[in-house]
Order: sequence, then structure tokens, then C-alpha cells
Amino acid sequence: MPDTEDQDAPAASGTVRQADAVAAGTDGTSPRLYSMTTRYTDQFLAGEQGPDLLCDDPIAALHFALTTSANSSLAVSCSTTMDGRTWTRLPLHALHADADRALQQTVKRPVYPNYPESSSPRPLDALRQLVEHAQADWLDAALRQPVDEASTWIPDEPADNDWIRAGQLWAAVWGGSPAEPVLEQLTARYPNPPYPQGKESLRNQASAVVEAVELAHAPAVGDNFVQLHTAWLLLHKLDMMTVTPQYEPGTDLDTPRHLLLERIAARHPDTAVTLATARDHPNAPALQAAAHAYLDRILPLWPRTAAWTEQARSDFTQKVDGLRSSGLRRPNGPPETEAQAALRTALAPLAEPAALPRHAAAALWRSHSGRATEQAGWDMAVLSARINDLALAHADGGDARTQAEQNLTAVSHFHDEHVRTHAARGHLHFLATSLVSLDKAYRTLLDGIWSIAQDRRDQHDSAKRPWNGYDEQQATADLEPIAQTGETRLEHLRQRHFELTQHALTDLFPQLRGIPPTSHRAYTMRNHLAPLDLLRRGLDELARLADAGRRDCDEIRTRLDKGPGFGKAFATDHDLAVAERRLQTVQRRYADTQTEFALSVTVGRTFDRLRASPLSENADATKHASGAESGLHHSRSAGETGPSPADMTALRAAANQDSGVERKGSLIDQLDQQVAAGSAPDSAEYIDLAESDANPHADNDFDRLAAEAKERTAAAADVAERYAAELRDRLREGAQARAAASRQPHAPPQHDQAQSAAHQHNIPGGRAPGQ
Repeated sequence: MPDTEDQDAPAASGTVRQADAVAAGTDGTSPRLYSMTTRYTDQFLAGEQGPDLLCDDPIAALHFALTTSANSSLAVSCSTTMDGRTWTRLPLHALHADADRALQQTVKRPVYPNYPESSSPRPLDALRQLVEHAQADWLDAALRQPVDEASTWIPDEPADNDWIRAGQLWAAVWGGSPAEPVLEQLTARYPNPPYPQGKESLRNQASAVVEAVELAHAPAVGDNFVQLHTAWLLLHKLDMMTVTPQYEPGTDLDTPRHLLLERIAARHPDTAVTLATARDHPNAPALQAAAHAYLDRILPLWPRTAAWTEQARSDFTQKVDGLRSSGLRRPNGPPETEAQAALRTALAPLAEPAALPRHAAAALWRSHSGRATEQAGWDMAVLSARINDLALAHADGGDARTQAEQNLTAVSHFHDEHVRTHAARGHLHFLATSLVSLDKAYRTLLDGIWSIAQDRRDQHDSAKRPWNGYDEQQATADLEPIAQTGETRLEHLRQRHFELTQHALTDLFPQLRGIPPTSHRAYTMRNHLAPLDLLRRGLDELARLADAGRRDCDEIRTRLDKGPGFGKAFATDHDLAVAERRLQTVQRRYADTQTEFALSVTVGRTFDRLRASPLSENADATKHASGAESGLHHSRSAGETGPSPADMTALRAAANQDSGVERKGSLIDQLDQQVAAGSAPDSAEYIDLAESDANPHADNDFDRLAAEAKERTAAAADVAERYAAELRDRLREGAQARAAASRQPHAPPQHDQAQSAAHQHNIPGGRAPGQ
């Protein structure tokens, strides 16, 4: 195992499962990554995030989902990816189908290929028994429900409605009907009296839900309105009353309900004609939405309660008439200008940033880093091995099961540490990529604005009169607001990225809260996220191993061609294949470490930039005001920072002269202009003068201000003179002491020949005193 970088029953309908595979973007046979997340739904921890799991084993993911949702009030949701960058929400019944396929394969196919596949077959029978036991526990938890929301008392024996609800929940969450071994284990827990009717009721309700879902996905050929209405009514009641918030994140009942509603709307007498005549109407989507809202309102009680249905029909007719008469209202604003088009082009690729989940950030980093991919591959291989051990121990029973559960928990915690570190690096890498995109959009915006301004300059006829400042102001008057709008939007996005990344890092590492950016703890965390020294040592060691591997391969080839030398064994082709494979592994790890080093440099710099950035809401106002002018007119070059020190000294001396009030006021105005145009002055007296001049309502006494400035300057000069005199005295005393020491004779001691040669070598000129 390599060194660490710190020193998820029978399958349901084929039609439904095929639709799930198409929705997930894969045929279900390719290995993929599963992200299992949970949230509490009880009244005490509602909304808080619970335990999670990131793995490539659908059996482990299914076991986690079953045990987690059965033993506590946790809502389980699942997402999947194949490349680590594009995630798709996966219903739990699709995860169940993946686990069923995995239970038919003796060897698990890893999603990360950087570690060897396990040649030993998986204990499929033991794994199937482990999953069936977890499924029986889940159904038992679904049966044992409190009598109402205000009570926690659970009856000892489930009622008939409990069996009905459990069957509907199973089909909605996991798809299909429970397997016969699962039902046998469930009914064995209620031996007195036996419950054959309850088991049959559970199976029939699950089959009814499955048939309703199949009808929704079936082709719309020869539809029966009564069957469509019955199926929709079953799914509607199941979604509104049976599926509580604990099971809703893992289900996908909205899709079949919407498909059934579309087919009902095409055949219902109140909506069929309206939708048929509105296909080419500009407001066709709004008319279709109105028809669906009308059917959602009347179908639960239709065809009963005629009076209430008549009122809903009247409201629907009025809304349809209004949509038909209004048509598609287009905005009547002015046409888009060239500057607005440039702004839209620059901001089009950008969107409001959203929080990146922890597993998505870790998978993103692993998709770029080969070392992280290798570490994740070994972690998931060990996790699958512990699941196999748990399945075998579950079949044996006794203390071995407890020990296997503890081992699985320990491996999960160890895996979670790597996920946390990879997620932090993924957040920083995503932030760096986003900042590059924002900078690119800013350059695109400025290029578009500059091209428009240059086109207007080229259109000017210089033969009539030269281009002057008034023409420049008129040509760029409408461009400055557009540039400022774009920069404001870009700065908002930049600050939003910083805030989201800072929040994500503090959630992953709470010790980052409240520490200064330059503290030792921040420096230690930076080295943890970007271990450049560790990577440098790794590169040196891998380079040494690669050289040794090349020499071994050359030696084996030589022994194969010319035979072994004296005292050396014969070499075979197998030896050469093993050596070449070992060399390829070292070379691959060397290339991955080089890539890791480059990525870590970016991560470290981004971490420093994040920790040093002021996350304030008013920080963008000052940046846009200066950025717009410099972007359009370039009044100052990039290297100019304001007035020179000589200019500031001349202004200070002129301001301290005993001249008239008018002269002093003009000099102070010049100083204020210099401060507004460039950097802030170094002296406190100029700050006072600029502040007093900036307030037009104050009665400024310029003579008093000049006198005070003169006194402060004289005091500073006295302090500097005293410091210089003290420094000169110290230098003089040091020179005298060194001169006196050099005049005293020092007889060299007696040395042997080697020491005398060394002493003579250390003397300037190579000569000893007296020679």
C-alpha cells in the first residue's frame, strides 16, 4: 500500500431500470463512484448533515443506505459520477439495481485503475445474505411506526395499514417487490400469530406501485384514461402522504407523475382541446402549465364534488382566455448597444457560484491528481475487503460480527480523513480555476470596450480637426458605465467564490476559524494542504528508484543475450517482465508526483490568497472606481504609484514657508490633488492638511497649520540629528578599538609543519609576522 500524503434482491422492471441508466448517463455496467449523504429529519437535528460515504462498491453503498435509514431518522440521498467532475442524482432503486448486478460478479471492477484488481472472488452468497438481512431490518423499521406524530408509542404487532404502507414505501424507494427470503425473515419476527395476509398485502401494494411506474414509462399507445387516472392517483397519494421527508430524497416519484399527467392532459375533456389548439401558440408552455395545475387541482377528487370542480374549470377557462389574448409580450426597450453586447459576451460563461459538496470536491481533486487517485483506489479496495469480512462474519455470528463491524468503522474513518484532505485541495483548485475564468472574462470585457473605443477613434476625420480630449470624452462616455457594471459583477462573483471556499474549508478544518493568516497554525495547515517539501523528497527518491530500475532491466537483458556472468544466476523472460513492470510503476508515480507538485504550488498560492483576502462587502466599490478609469483611459501606467518623494519634499517645504494665505491654500490644493491621484503621503502633517482641505465648511487657519507643521518637522529633524550623532560616536569607538587591537604584537605559537602551513595559509599574503 502506498504512503499517505500526510506521513453502496431481485431486480425490478427492466424498462424502469433501463430508463434510470439512461438518466444517469451510463448503461449501468461501467464502474462509477457513489456519494452517499444523509441529513437528519427529526425535531432536534432537522437539517443537520449526518454520516456519509464515498465509494465505488454498490454493495457497500446499498448496505450503508439500508442500515442508516433503518436505524435513525436520516434521509439518504445518492449521487454518482464516472469522471469525478459531472455528478448525477441517482434514485435509491437505481442503486439497488447496481447492487443486484454486482452480486452476480465475482470480481469487483474498480473505478480507479491505479491499483491491481483483487484476484480472489468475492463471497457472493454471504454478501447476499448480509443485504437481505439489512433489507428485512429496513422493512421492520417501516412497519414499526408510531401511532401518530405526537406519540412515540409503537404497537407490538403491525396493523393491516402498516403492511400496506410498508409495501408502497419499498416500491417507491427501492423499486420492485421484496425478495422471498427478505419476507421470510420479516414474518419470522412476528411468529404469534403468523401474518400470511400481511405479507401478501405488502407484496400486492409493491406490485401496484411498480405497475404504475411502468405505465408512466411505457409508450403512449392505446392509453386508457381510467388506468392513467388510477395510476396517477396512487402515485399522488404515495408522494403526498406516505413518503415522509425521511424517504423523499431517495425517491423519484415526480418523473412518473409528470409523465402520467402529460398523457392525462392530452385525453381529459377539459384540457385536450386546449392543448391541441395551443401547440403553435407563442404562450404554449404557459398554457400547458396552466392545464397541469388545473389537473393537479381536480384529479384527486375527480369526478366527485362537481360544484368544486366547476369552480376550478371556470378559473382555468379564464386563465386560458387571458393567455391566448395576451400572446407573447416582448420587451419594448431600446436595442442593445455594442458595449452592452460586449458585456453580455464577457459575462455569458459565468454563473452565480454554488457551494461545492465535500465528495464532489474530493472527486474533483482526484480527477486531476494521480497520487490522490492511487490513494483513493487503495482506500476503496480496503473498504470492499472489510465489507466482505463483515458478510462472512455475519454468516458465522458471534463476536466475529462485532469485530468486523468495528473494523469497517475504523476503515471508514481512515478513508474519511483522506476524503477531507482531498476535498480541501479540491475546493482550493476549484477556486483557482474560477479566478482564472474571472480574469479571462475581465480581459474579454476590456478588449471589447477598447475595440469599440478604437473603432470610434478610427471613424474620426483627422483632416477636419485633430482628435482632442473632448472627442475622447464623448466617445467613451457610454463605455465607462458598462465597464463599471461588468467589474462590479466580476468582483461580486470573486468575493462570492472566496466566501464559499472559506466556509467550506472552515467546515472541513474547524481549527482555521479565528487564527491570523500569518500564524504558525495557518502555516502548518498550508504545509498539510500543499506538502511541497514532502513532494520534493518523493521526487528525489522516485528518481533514484527509476535509475535503479533501468539498471536492473539493462542487466537482465544483458544476461538474457550473453548469459550470466560468474557467480550470477540465469535470467528469464519473466524476470525481465517483472522488472519492466516495476519500472513502469515507478515512472508513473514519478510523473504523478510531478503533477502533484505543480498542483500543490497552485493550491498553496490560492490558500495564501484566500487567507489574506478581506471578505468585506464594500471592498469592491473602491476597486471598481479605480479600475474603470485605468481600464478605459490608462491615465497611469502600471508602474506609477503616485508623486515621487522629491515632489512631496518640495511641497512640504513650500507649505512651511511664511507666505500669504492664498499661496498656502494653493499649495495645499496641489497636495490634495497629488494624494487623490496617487499613493497616500507618508507624513502625518500632510494627512492633517489634506483632511482639513477636504472639509469646505471648516474655518481653516493656514498660518497655524503651517506653524504646527514646521514645529513637527523641526522636532523630527532634531531626533534624526541626535540619532545620527549617537551612531557616529559608536562607529568611531569601534574603529578605535579595532586599530588598537591590530597594533599589539602577537607571537605565533609553536606548531608542527601541518599546522604552520595552515596558519601561514590563513595569513593575508601568505607571510607570518616578522618574515
